[in-house]
Amino acid sequence: MRRWVKLSLLFITAITLSSCHRSRQQFWEDTKTCSRYMGKGMRSFLGSHADPYDLAYGHPGTRKSDFVVLRDDECYEEAMFVDCESKTSDFDMMTISQKSPGDPGSPLPGIEGFSEPLGRLAQIFIPLHFATDKYEVVGMENLKTIEQIADYLHDHPNTYLFIEGHADERGAAAYNLALGSRRSNSVRSYLMENGIAPDRIFTISYGKERPLNLSHDELAWSQNRRAQFKIYER
Repeated sequence: MRRWVKLSLLFITAITLSSCHRSRQQFWEDTKTCSRYMGKGMRSFLGSHADPYDLAYGHPGTRKSDFVVLRDDECYEEAMFVDCESKTSDFDMMTISQKSPGDPGSPLPGIEGFSEPLGRLAQIFIPLHFATDKYEVVGMENLKTIEQIADYLHDHPNTYLFIEGHADERGAAAYNLALGSRRSNSVRSYLMENGIAPDRIFTISYGKERPLNLSHDELAWSQNRRAQFKIYER
């Protein structure tokens, strides 16, 4: 009986020694993983949460606080002009004209029939600019421009407007397409608040596909984050 016990112990010891290296490696990896999650849990308990972007993508400190990069697949719904968080429409569907420019039966041509404001009109339809990752119309210059555009449209009831939304080169294409849509629709909303009929104002988003400045610096990015205008006189 004792001999059988000794043989069993030797057999178990041999198996343990043969797998020792793999077990130590697994133990070390498990320990590191456990330590990471314990650290995150403790920081969460103490109210010191890590940045969700950093936790998801593992790039702490690589982006500015006001610039959120999203992958194309994460924001497919954004490209469809739907808010990723609320799942609600980004603009009021009731304000959209029944016939869009260029549609069969529409009295208006497509956007290719609209033209860039030239001469005196270029001083009225001045492009609006936005902060990084923002679509709200802010700043005295932007608000003054919207007021003078609204005044012109009031005085010229046969003038129709296309608002183009643009973004800078950073971030995913789908995200910037949605951001450009928000910018153009934000300007449209302001014009409607100034009494312009919704069936005279149309929007389109080009995202980051049509930069005004082809450089790759802060100045170029600030110029490319814009809403600009095309007009049509009936």
